[in-house]
Amino acid sequence: MFALTLPSFVRRSLAVIACLAIAGCTVERPPATVCTGLEAVAPASFLPSTARLVEADQTTSVIIADAITEAIQETRRGPVELEVLTLSSGGQYGAFGAGFLRGWSENPVTPRPQFDLVTGVSAGASFSPVPYVGSEYDAFLDVFRGGAEEDVFERLPLALAPFQSSLARPTGLETILRSQLSDKFIEDIARRYREDGAELLISAVNIDTAENRVFNIGAIANAAAPAQARRDCIVAAVMASGAIPGLFPPRNIDGNLYADGGLRDHVFFQSLESERAAAARRTGRDIRVNATIVVNGALAPFDQPATDTLPGYITRSAEILADEVLRDSIIETIAFAEERPGWELRGVIADVDISSCGADAASGTFDACVTEILFDHGRSVASTVPIAWKDADALREKANEF
Repeated sequence: MFALTLPSFVRRSLAVIACLAIAGCTVERPPATVCTGLEAVAPASFLPSTARLVEADQTTSVIIADAITEAIQETRRGPVELEVLTLSSGGQYGAFGAGFLRGWSENPVTPRPQFDLVTGVSAGASFSPVPYVGSEYDAFLDVFRGGAEEDVFERLPLALAPFQSSLARPTGLETILRSQLSDKFIEDIARRYREDGAELLISAVNIDTAENRVFNIGAIANAAAPAQARRDCIVAAVMASGAIPGLFPPRNIDGNLYADGGLRDHVFFQSLESERAAAARRTGRDIRVNATIVVNGALAPFDQPATDTLPGYITRSAEILADEVLRDSIIETIAFAEERPGWELRGVIADVDISSCGADAASGTFDACVTEILFDHGRSVASTVPIAWKDADALREKANEF
């Protein structure tokens, strides 16, 4: 649903990428993480016991139907309210979302609720398990505060670029994910999926087929397999969702290459509405959706002119396209929710001044000054009473500014 702006490192390397395209160099496909041999032990109430770990778009509605069924069973009287959280992509701006979730738990009046459905893409996918499981794991969010480039990835020598599948390796981020995803964390993800029927879905794009794919993280955590195998598959899915084309290598999962989920739109809201309406007809219950969108981006204009080089022109054009996809996605999401009865939509945007960090920081890869300001701003916004939510009109106005 949300796109990602290109970091400065990619800008400086576009000339190399152009050379690679001309040269037509062949690179070795990344090694595969095998997940198809694992079977998910699904909740007996809905999904078949042989449900696959990696769910395609056409089965997303089946996954969401289980969450709705559980919510109906837990709400004996009155309206059934589904709490839904969507976390966008955004590179270093993901620090805003991490800080916001941290502060939301600390809000003395309206603390962060327990969600029936959490979705995430790219940066949002990397910390999506935290709001899915609960505030017990909020310390995980703190690693995004003050995160610098060296904490996230390592650059590869440009001389080796013709023989690599990317310009950098996200070794730091992967190390963080693996260290944070303890056996207990994985078991708690599985428990929410198994006992509560809640769903944690992240997306990536299959660059072999150009299809969007939805990874059912709850099912992965609940699989009848060793914790290490489940951890490998969760990390692979998260890293695939955040594999910025050109900067980070695509992820090979079961022989298919996956890259940044921001390349395509989410499908979750459509599936959610289809199953909500079907369940309402079937049960006669009033089923409502409280959807919260955390936009990990500023939706701000460019504060510097394009660089007067061919790569500079190409890069600025790509940045404008990414910004437009982000805005269009917000507008389409608002329109979708407003057209459906029983939907309530609210959101927040990373709208904060980071000029004190320097002219290049806003469009950089990961700058410690920027991520600290973003995290602290998000935490402050969410812990303030009342939270300054943007309603549908305010979100639309921001997205329509340019």
